[in-house]
Amino acid sequence: MTSNPRQAAVPVISLYREVLKLHRERLPPPVRDLGDSYARSEFRSHLRGKTTMSQWTQFISEWRGYLATLRGEEHTITTNVNVSAELMTGVYDSLSEDQRKRVEMLQKELKTTNGTPP
Repeated sequence: MTSNPRQAAVPVISLYREVLKLHRERLPPPVRDLGDSYARSEFRSHLRGKTTMSQWTQFISEWRGYLATLRGEEHTITTNVNVSAELMTGVYDSLSEDQRKRVEMLQKELKTTNGTPP
């Protein structure tokens, strides 16, 4: 990141805008609202918090992977599924109660949207 905070935030803000744009294009309204809310919360907390360079790298990498998934890029989807399966055990345990509730809400909404009963 550069020494000027505004310049340093430009790529992150561009990434955030791209997430919201793909949400508008690819997600149904109830899921889009939930996804927008989650993205807004995550980006704000990272921009306002004391985030290290390695955390920024991981944060941006994960959101880029998410964008690739929304775009339907198969290679990335396969990679993310494999990585997700390996990480889910420890990651879910490390989430706060609020984050767990959000994940559960998102899972329930995705099942409902896909036509699968919750």
